[in-house]
Amino acid sequence: MPTTTLTFPNDINVSVQIGDIIYYSPTTTTGVHDTAGTVVELGNVISISGNTIVVNYQTGTALPTASDFIMFAKDRSANMSSLLGYFAEFRIVNNSKDEAEMYSISVDITESSK
Repeated sequence: MPTTTLTFPNDINVSVQIGDIIYYSPTTTTGVHDTAGTVVELGNVISISGNTIVVNYQTGTALPTASDFIMFAKDRSANMSSLLGYFAEFRIVNNSKDEAEMYSISVDITESSK
């Protein structure tokens, strides 16, 4: 399989890991809003270093351009479990200087023993 290297100007999401699936969507500007087009599966992450991700992709798959929106999904076969135990703690941070509103948070918890 051929590989391609995606280099980002900003920090990569800390949740991205080897084996995740990279997708992209071409964007266009309509008035003052950016709109996304069809979502295309690029391939699996094989390497992460700094702000660079190396991806295996199928021959014939069109590669993303600099203006495309890049996203990722976890491999469902490896990331199917929920939280285990009696205690969990998480923190939500808004790194933007603009006010933000969260619509919903959902958590699935399973006790590890009883």
